[in-house]
Amino acid sequence: TAPIMLGGAALTRHYAESHLRSLYEGSLYYGKDAFEGLAVCEALASGELPRIDAEIDARLRKRAEVDARVGQRLDADARRGAGDGGVVVAEGPGGAGAGAPPAPSIPPAPIPRAPFLGDRIVEDIELREIYPFVNTTALFRGQWGFKRGALDDAEYERLIDDKARAIFTRLQRSCRDEKILRPAVAYGFFECQSRGNDLLVYDPEDPTRVLETFTFPRQQARERLCISDFFRSGDSGVRDVVAFHCVTMGVEVSHRARQLFERNDYTEYLYLHGMGVECAEALAELWHKRIRAELGIGGDDDPKVERLFTQHYRGSRYSFGYPACPDMSDQEKLFRLLRPERIGCTLTENWQIVPEQSTSAIIVHHPRAKYFAA
Repeated sequence: TAPIMLGGAALTRHYAESHLRSLYEGSLYYGKDAFEGLAVCEALASGELPRIDAEIDARLRKRAEVDARVGQRLDADARRGAGDGGVVVAEGPGGAGAGAPPAPSIPPAPIPRAPFLGDRIVEDIELREIYPFVNTTALFRGQWGFKRGALDDAEYERLIDDKARAIFTRLQRSCRDEKILRPAVAYGFFECQSRGNDLLVYDPEDPTRVLETFTFPRQQARERLCISDFFRSGDSGVRDVVAFHCVTMGVEVSHRARQLFERNDYTEYLYLHGMGVECAEALAELWHKRIRAELGIGGDDDPKVERLFTQHYRGSRYSFGYPACPDMSDQEKLFRLLRPERIGCTLTENWQIVPEQSTSAIIVHHPRAKYFAA
């Protein structure tokens, strides 16, 4: 029953304050950054947590009202569609069961041809290929803390140009020359089919054998989406294709960052740690782009790299722990498919990837696949 505070990129406020809060007997709070976390700690120390609880309850009531209105509209649309002879697809095996709201009818998309079936590893990746995909906004503001505050636009841009970009340039050079960042990728393509909320992944060596089954949650309101909706169903008799990847910047950057921390060089620790994290994300962006190209759907990519950060492409990338696929234990299935131990990655008992500067994902080619909340 001790108060718990949650944060991090894999959580949203609504997911933490609604679903996760309902699972815990004690108080549970979400902090999107260190400042919100500090506010919760100060409220705890001063006995003002009931005020924050009231704010959370008010947000949840407002969200429930919106979801109810959206649900009523979707139900009305579904009834009209059924009455007009439209198709309303019910949940199949692996879905929410009898009496569950209908799943959406997602039109099938042309299935791209996979360049190969199975898994591969790639280790000869140049850092100069990765650096252009670093999200400098996330690096400078989120990781390094260069926030605008009371500065006007011109003053803030001078701060970024004079300090943040200089640090970025310096670290790019040292990470390359000292081999602090050592990028590697395990990725692969597999035939698959959906069955309700399940995604069946087939063995490349024996197409009749299901290697892994992923079960994804369905939205209880809004469009009632599920990742499996974006793949051809087993009833269609057609095999779809899905891609997975696991990328890492290696263990050396963690060693170097730890050494800085132990020497009390916290500023340089912050810079190097943030650089490693965002370069791992950049490698994921780079390899996601390569997977789209190998599937033949890269032509829909926006030519500006910064617009790729906001999904201006076809072929969404979902990472375990986020609302559309929140079950972190699915990392074990991905690891069995890709065997990223070959590039130095392992899983902790809580399914976090080691080294820390690593990330994994499932890539969905359907043009209608976008990020969505639980």
